[in-house]
Amino acid sequence: MFVYLIAFFAYTAEWVFGRSSSFVVEKAAKVPAQAAVLVGAGGKSTVPDDFDGLDDLDDLDDRADADEPNPAIDGGNVRAITAGGIAVSTTVLGFVLHVIGVVCRGLAAHRVPWGNLYEFTIAGSAVAMALYVGLLFRKNARWLGVFVTGVIVAILGLAMEVLYKDAEQLVPALHSPWLVVHVAAAVLCSGMFTVATVATVLYLFKTNYETKAKLGTAKPNSMWKRVPSAMKLDLTAYRILAFSFPVWTFTVIAGSIWAERAWGRYWGWDPTETWAFITWVVYAAYLHARATRGWKGRGAGIIALLGYGCFIFNYFVVSIFVNGLHSYAGVK
Repeated sequence: MFVYLIAFFAYTAEWVFGRSSSFVVEKAAKVPAQAAVLVGAGGKSTVPDDFDGLDDLDDLDDRADADEPNPAIDGGNVRAITAGGIAVSTTVLGFVLHVIGVVCRGLAAHRVPWGNLYEFTIAGSAVAMALYVGLLFRKNARWLGVFVTGVIVAILGLAMEVLYKDAEQLVPALHSPWLVVHVAAAVLCSGMFTVATVATVLYLFKTNYETKAKLGTAKPNSMWKRVPSAMKLDLTAYRILAFSFPVWTFTVIAGSIWAERAWGRYWGWDPTETWAFITWVVYAAYLHARATRGWKGRGAGIIALLGYGCFIFNYFVVSIFVNGLHSYAGVK
């Protein structure tokens, strides 16, 4: 947490010291309604509202990330460049320590390190950070660092102060190979859902900024000028959720199989099972909305946030405060 906190402050310093930079959203082939976007000092912005003229996200898939330069949030400022270097270094160091911590927890418990809510949280946040580090080196997504590290610090703080449990053996129902398969898939989804949600929230703020920019009412030095286009943010969230949804589907199915082995039935409408299914339904609605004309942009983003809300409600409220067959995984 301490190392991640250093990274968070370094990312923040990079934003503060960096001058406003400009980046261009190129005109897409076969999308004549798409206008070029120029955001930066002295630049004017014209952007599509909710992706007018785009029939599907497939229209965006081949726009080539290289055609849309990543925003240089350091703006060439020496102090910002230094802060950015410190931020990236401490992020990688924090991630390495994070993974070591998860592994050591497993060694202490003599099992996989996701047998209760505390362990699930630290493992899931490690997945989220792994996803960001991968984006960092593949897509130069340094602009996302201040948001991701801030969220991870908050999650780890919650895990330590509220969810912590000493390493201990599991109840008999959890002694199953399905613990590795089912819960590992859920841990993977938790990290991906979190990063996708961060991208979705940024998308909604960026959309609001771009709307104001079109009207000429946006603040000239707004931090949102240096965040990638709303279209890019939305596409990032979509791709992560499109990948994670089949994994979540597998999680629900694997949980049903495990339930039959442990309790003699595939489905019993246990609170945790029910909310896992509700989460699946909401994310299915999100993906359906993306494939349906007229449900792109803000509407789909709100559905994605609702899905994460259902996931978090199941994760914390149901696990901690609602009695059920999964209560042994909480902090009681």
